[in-house]
Amino acid sequence: MEKQPTSSDLEQFRQQWQQEVSARTQQQAKGSNSNHVRTKSSTDQGHRPERLINKPPGPHPLADKHDEEVIPESSAQAVLTERLGHLDIGDADADEFSKLGRAEPTTALEHYERAVEKEGQGKLGDSLSHYRRAFKLDDSVDQAYKEKHFAHKWKPSKPNPSNAAVTVPSTAHHSQSAEAGKQAVPQTTAQLIASFADCDIENAPPMIEGDAPPPCPIRKLPTEVLLELLDHIARIDISIYARLASVCKKLAYHVYTESSIWKRISLGAEFGLASQQYHFATDIQGRPIIWSAVEDEEEDIDERPMPPVTDALFPANQDWREILHSYPRIRYTGVYISTVNYTRSGGTSATPSTWGSQVHIVTYYRYLRFFRDGTLISLLTTHEPIEVIHLLTKENIALVRSGKTVDPMKFAGAGQTLSQQPNMPPPPSAQNILKHALRGRWRLCHPSLDSAEVASNSIVPGDVHIETEGGAGPRYQYTMHLSLKHGNNRNKFATKNNKLIWKGFWSYNSITHDWAEFQLRNDKAFWFSRVKSYGLGY
Repeated sequence: MEKQPTSSDLEQFRQQWQQEVSARTQQQAKGSNSNHVRTKSSTDQGHRPERLINKPPGPHPLADKHDEEVIPESSAQAVLTERLGHLDIGDADADEFSKLGRAEPTTALEHYERAVEKEGQGKLGDSLSHYRRAFKLDDSVDQAYKEKHFAHKWKPSKPNPSNAAVTVPSTAHHSQSAEAGKQAVPQTTAQLIASFADCDIENAPPMIEGDAPPPCPIRKLPTEVLLELLDHIARIDISIYARLASVCKKLAYHVYTESSIWKRISLGAEFGLASQQYHFATDIQGRPIIWSAVEDEEEDIDERPMPPVTDALFPANQDWREILHSYPRIRYTGVYISTVNYTRSGGTSATPSTWGSQVHIVTYYRYLRFFRDGTLISLLTTHEPIEVIHLLTKENIALVRSGKTVDPMKFAGAGQTLSQQPNMPPPPSAQNILKHALRGRWRLCHPSLDSAEVASNSIVPGDVHIETEGGAGPRYQYTMHLSLKHGNNRNKFATKNNKLIWKGFWSYNSITHDWAEFQLRNDKAFWFSRVKSYGLGY
């Protein structure tokens, strides 16, 4: 049985409870008195009493705890953005004639870099203005430019101090370093590609970790079927075929070592030597020429049609990939541009001082666009490439020469061609540019010419002969003799066949049969520039 509480115990509990209540009441009274005194003192000093502000509750302590292995979504996105920000492969088919917004330079070094860029493009007026601004901001900006772009050429990467202590070489140390050096010798490209022979095409990684990877049907194809597929890709676009080498090791091995595909492309009519014109296939106006062979009359080498290019003209163990890369070929996917700059004196000054004498910087451009049928367009103008290259089509020239007059409100845009607007001619500005364009024809030196024929005709492999209309009238005809060269011969992997240098330029009078040679005093070489709107040149 439980023990019942007595009256004495209840009385003792009641007294203890009363003492606790009275102590708590006295403590609350003291706190209110102190707050009242503080408020009164602050009010007496002239300060405004503090107002109560509704503030949101603070974060829970557990909110600051994060699992070290789990990255928040925002942090993961920031890290991924930072990593991908450094990756920029660009557009492989992009050209340099698109108007892109660029920030104006602000510092002296930025002005100097922009001036060097403009000077390389042939825009000497803009280059001179940037040079002046750069030297106004910093008179030693040229030294800063050299330190930034050319310091690595003369500064040693590991300088050896003159006061370095002389140490005794260790035999064991040198033997270990020699063994490490033997193991660290890098492989050649051929050895590296050969090691990919036994690799397989791997599946793409799963989108979710732990899930099954997506299917890869091309992995199950036999080698014969895969090579046939690669051959079709190479015929459609050789640049896409070359970029397949960066997909996986197996495709890199086939792209690099499959000589039959490179041979087909090198001798084919899509991008190879069969697409070149080794004789004049048309007249200057672009009409096809019908050849007729006369047995009794000896034919001139410059006029007879040449045989097709076959593998019999090349050695048996020839690298066909190198043939396609470096053998003389005219490119149809862009335009060859020659930028010419020269200076001439301006008006004479009224005072004998030469500080006020004017000097004019003259800039003009020559354009050559080649077509697969043996025709071409030649243009000499002062307009910049971005205003001209999209107008160089045979359809636009035919419309301009037709003399049609259309309401100016119905003109097409300056960048549109006939294929985009079939019923509208170019705008008046484009007509002003294209009225100076000249039609013509071209041919390339045939690789089967022997040394005797080359010596008698003063031509070498890679020479290009061009005949165009005369700019002074229908009785004149222009003849150009150019030679295909590589822009950078030192770099093995640099772009090839991207330069046309002058060998001669003449004018022929069809009535008097007189020849007049132009003095190429200021003219520069032609450089090839890719134009995306041209496609593959078909």
